[in-house]
Amino acid sequence: MLKQRIAFIGLGTMGLPMARNLLKCGYEVTGYDVFESQLKLAVAAGARAASTPAAATADCDVLITMLPKARDVEAAILGPNGAYEGMRKGKIHIDSSTIEPSSTKRFSALATERGLRMLDAAVGKSSAAAIDGSLTFMVGCDEADLEEVRPILHAMGTTVYHCGPVGMGEVVKLVNNFISGGIVALVAEAVVLGAKAGADVKVIADVLKDTGAGNWQLENTFRQRVFRGAFEPGFKIRLMHKDAGLAHSMAAELGVPTPIFALVKEIYSTAMGRGLGDEDWGALTKLVEEASGVEARYAPVAAGMLKA
Repeated sequence: MLKQRIAFIGLGTMGLPMARNLLKCGYEVTGYDVFESQLKLAVAAGARAASTPAAATADCDVLITMLPKARDVEAAILGPNGAYEGMRKGKIHIDSSTIEPSSTKRFSALATERGLRMLDAAVGKSSAAAIDGSLTFMVGCDEADLEEVRPILHAMGTTVYHCGPVGMGEVVKLVNNFISGGIVALVAEAVVLGAKAGADVKVIADVLKDTGAGNWQLENTFRQRVFRGAFEPGFKIRLMHKDAGLAHSMAAELGVPTPIFALVKEIYSTAMGRGLGDEDWGALTKLVEEASGVEARYAPVAAGMLKA
C-alpha cells in the first residue's frame, strides 16, 4: 500500500527532526516554514519545498502542523494561501502544536465545515526524542482517524496514547507540562540548597534515584545538562513559559485553584525577564545559583583520576 503524502508546516526545533524521521521511513514530505533557513534544511534531508501552506497541501493526504502558538496555527491553515485552501475533502490535519484546547476544538469545527478531519497530537519529551524518533504522542480524535494515521505517528515516536475526543490531547499535554515545569523549578532549588550546604550534586542525584524524591527531570535535565553547565535548549524556557500560561488559563476557565502552580508560573516569568528564554528550562537553576552564590555542578575530576 502506498504511504500517505505528507505536508509538514513548522520546521523548527521539533518539527524539522520529526519531518526527517518521516522521510527516513519512506514518506513523501512537502515542507513549509516562514524561515527559509529551516526549509532549506528540510530540503537537504529529502523534502520538497513549498512556497505557501496552500502549495504544501495541494496534493497531500495528511497535513502536520508543529507551531508555537494558536495564532500561528490559525495563520497557517486559514490565512491567505492557507493550508486548508489546498486540502481536498476527507483528508486529515494532525496538529502537534501545544495550544489552548479551546482553540483546537475551534479549528476542528472549521475543518469539519470544509469536509476535513482534524486531530490534536501533542508531543511529550524533548528535542532529543524528536531527533531519535522516540516522542510520546497524546492524541485527541475519533478512534478510526487515529488508526488511519497511527503509522505516521509511530514514524516519529514510540508511544501513542488516545486521550479522548479532539482537544483531550492538548489537555493531557498541559497537565504533563504543568507537573514537569513545577518539578524542574523545585529540583533547581533543592540541588542548589544541597550544593550550598557542601553536598556533591552527584551524590544527591545518586541517593535520590532510590527514594521517593527520584524523578525524570533530575536524571535527565539535571544530570545531563545542569550539572554539566550545559544549557543549550532541549526544551526552551520560553516554551514552558507559554505552556504555563495556557495551563493557568485553563485552570482559571474551569475554576480549579492552582496556587502552587501560580508561583511556578511567576518563576518562569522571572527567567524570561532575565533573558533566559532561549535556554533550556534547566537554566531556572541559574536564578537560584545567583541568589545563593554557589553553582550546582559536578566537581572537576582531579588529574590522574580519569578512567582509562
